[in-house]
Amino acid sequence: MMFPLSLLQSSHSPLCTCSESALTLWPATRLIYGQLEDDVLSLRNDMDRRMQRVNQTYQLLSQDIEMRRRMEQSRQSAAREAKSQTISTRRDKDGNKNFALTLDVSNFSPDELTVKTEGRRLIVMGKRDNKSDSGDGSFFHEYKEWKRETELSEDVNPEDVLCSLSKDGQLHIQAPRLALTAAKERPIPITVCQAPEDAQQTPAVTQNSSSEEGQENEPKAS
Repeated sequence: MMFPLSLLQSSHSPLCTCSESALTLWPATRLIYGQLEDDVLSLRNDMDRRMQRVNQTYQLLSQDIEMRRRMEQSRQSAAREAKSQTISTRRDKDGNKNFALTLDVSNFSPDELTVKTEGRRLIVMGKRDNKSDSGDGSFFHEYKEWKRETELSEDVNPEDVLCSLSKDGQLHIQAPRLALTAAKERPIPITVCQAPEDAQQTPAVTQNSSSEEGQENEPKAS
């Protein structure tokens, strides 16, 4: 059976007629695509800045934790040194006795150390304060302080104290001990203090006795 050719043709319009409408939407689509691309780039830059801040914060926290760990180690080391610190008496080449004290200050340079006396108190201090910039906006701050004090005995003159620093970081402090003479025996008198009530009554008794003496001395009337 044969059908007419006209029946085989579609009744719809050809697809090519839509090409003009599609071309008219392309400029608007390109504009929207450009805006989306700009938004994505802005979000990416914002994420990069946030990640950079997170990395800087992490570096600062790591430095702070490391500094606290070093400070704790320094305190523990100082506690051990304080327990092992002893003051000894040594004799020089002439046989004279000297005050001697040795401290481990290997963690400090000579410029960071201070040795002084306040009255009869001997004070040794070490202080370090370093700040460095890493160049990426972060910085490293190291602060360390160390202090030792001891009381000089009566046979040590604070003005005669000397100190020297060895190559291995040992601070040697010494001073000659004076030959003090023993104090002589001296009796101390005891002063007896009167009670407040006795002190008030004593002038009154004296005044009465004086008035009685005056009456005795007056001539009697005949």
